[in-house]
Amino acid sequence: MHDVFISYSTKDQNQAETVRSVLENNGISCWMAPRDIPTGSNYTKEIPIAIRDCQVFVLILSQNSQNSHWVLKELDSAVNHAKVILPFMLENCQLNEEFNFLLTGAQRYEAYKKKSDSLEALITRIRAITNPQTESSVQNPPPQQEKSPVYHRSVRCPACNSANWEELPKKTGKYTVGEKAVGILPLVLGVVFMFAGVFIMAVVTTFMGSLKDSVFFSIMSFGMIGGAVFGFIFGNTKARNRIRRQRIRNGIVPHPLRCKACQKEFLVKRDQIV
Repeated sequence: MHDVFISYSTKDQNQAETVRSVLENNGISCWMAPRDIPTGSNYTKEIPIAIRDCQVFVLILSQNSQNSHWVLKELDSAVNHAKVILPFMLENCQLNEEFNFLLTGAQRYEAYKKKSDSLEALITRIRAITNPQTESSVQNPPPQQEKSPVYHRSVRCPACNSANWEELPKKTGKYTVGEKAVGILPLVLGVVFMFAGVFIMAVVTTFMGSLKDSVFFSIMSFGMIGGAVFGFIFGNTKARNRIRRQRIRNGIVPHPLRCKACQKEFLVKRDQIV
């Protein structure tokens, strides 16, 4: 027996897979076609049994699901079996007459507003239904757990579907004029100090005796070029890395990750990993 039956349109399969992964990563067992249909069996035989045996019916609700005859049949079966129905709304769509009638009184989770909050609320509600004695502990988690939501490891690599990834502090998005100015500032300071160093060196060399003009200008040129290169590489890199980390923390740009399994790099939105 499983906790949740997930009903969805095949056009929303990626979204449904994300919800399933989040639930299962939080210890909630799920049944989802076609993954859980045994080899040699078929939809018409296994789906009614799965709906009958589940405790919660999660409907991935969108305009696509309303246009699906399979989803409508599954929803009708869930109503007939008096299952708890939790619509997870991918978009703010107008319900047609059939879905509006079948979902009367059902608590809806508006994922199109903020998916992370809707997932947390969905997990809490399912746990309250499937394991009532832990409802109070789920509603009032320890303060230290609030900083790290339970579903953040559900992000999966689009290439190999692995959830084993590492964060990368690499550049994403375009810099604003102000951010570019901050990146150039260390270079300007580097050039200023370079000239100061050249001036001091010139003063010191005067006490060491006269030098040929060609030698003197060669030393000055080498110092200027070396200082400029060093200032650009060191100062600009440090400043831009700081800007980059700040932009990622504030959710301004997608967050870069690297899959440890296949070494592919990909981006996710901040609310998927926080």
